[in-house]
Amino acid sequence: MITKKHFWKCVYLWIRYYNYQLKHYNQDTEEVWLAHKQRQTIKIFRNDVQSAQEIRLTKERIQEHREDIANFVDFEPQNIDIYCFTNKQFVEEHLNEHQPIKLTIKVLHNDVSIERTMPNYIMKRLYQNNNAKHTTTTYKQKSLNQSPIEKHMIKFSPVTYTLIGINVIIWLLMILFFNRFSELKLLDVGGLVHFNVVHGEWYRLISSIFLHYNFEHILMNMLSLFIFGKIVESIVGHWRMLVIFLFSGLFANFASLSFNIDTISVGASGAIFGLIGSLFGFMYISKIFERKLVGQLLIALVILIGISLFMDNINVWAHIGGFIGGLFITLLAYYFTANRNVFWILLVLILILFIASQIRIYTIKEDNIYNTII
Repeated sequence: MITKKHFWKCVYLWIRYYNYQLKHYNQDTEEVWLAHKQRQTIKIFRNDVQSAQEIRLTKERIQEHREDIANFVDFEPQNIDIYCFTNKQFVEEHLNEHQPIKLTIKVLHNDVSIERTMPNYIMKRLYQNNNAKHTTTTYKQKSLNQSPIEKHMIKFSPVTYTLIGINVIIWLLMILFFNRFSELKLLDVGGLVHFNVVHGEWYRLISSIFLHYNFEHILMNMLSLFIFGKIVESIVGHWRMLVIFLFSGLFANFASLSFNIDTISVGASGAIFGLIGSLFGFMYISKIFERKLVGQLLIALVILIGISLFMDNINVWAHIGGFIGGLFITLLAYYFTANRNVFWILLVLILILFIASQIRIYTIKEDNIYNTII
């Protein structure tokens, strides 16, 4: 038997694990529209369908208003899937279409038919998981939640979780083998140091991102990565978020090397500030400046800066460089398709900053870090 919990659980799973965005909810007919711009796909969920004729009318309504639908979701859909939840027994007609768009009708009578619609084994297992704490109201509220931050926080973010896991594992291994931290040990395992990088150890530009000084340092960075990583990953997708994170980390480390010649720099904070810069880039691109969203981001930014004032070994230059890197890479990716002239201008600016940083790094008077430590 199909219940409202089945309906809202399916909607929630598609939002959380496949990064679909809620576009429309009709409370009277209990119809939900989800959209995925990158996949050019729309998922329509209809609850308590009474007849095959009702399904035909839904199909005809979509076919007659294709242009309006494209304007509404802000992309030209190539696939539209309609999920009809019903307890009625009626003859299921073959209503699928392949031209001009692929339109698929799926009538769902029970758990078995719902599981067949799941795209993979993992989604089937997630659907089969019967968590008593998650009621119909819970699934519905999470699916319809349009809070600027919370609607991104509910999304499944495997890249963010993986990055956090790598940082924590490296931290635990260092605790296990080193017992305590020192500048020399951080230097040995890949900390960022001007002297070593200019002598060919470029791997430190990446390795330093995954090292941390102490428990407070990694705790602060991982909490920040959890928040901003999930938001960015929800907006741009998994691999794009990873590119932004790593590019920002590199940009942050180039800025650090340009001004810090006698200290060891470690930590993911530069890359995290890049994620924050990326978020401001998204707001500029979309022209959506929601007061609540901007306020929440500014509060988080102020808290991060405030806490950093009370922590040792904070690399301000890395934070600034990471923020600029995240902002630039976001704008660069957008204008590649939106405005090629602006794209080339931004690319030239990035290259100028890169060349300037290399000149600065290789011409600044260096200190032998080993002598400093000794």
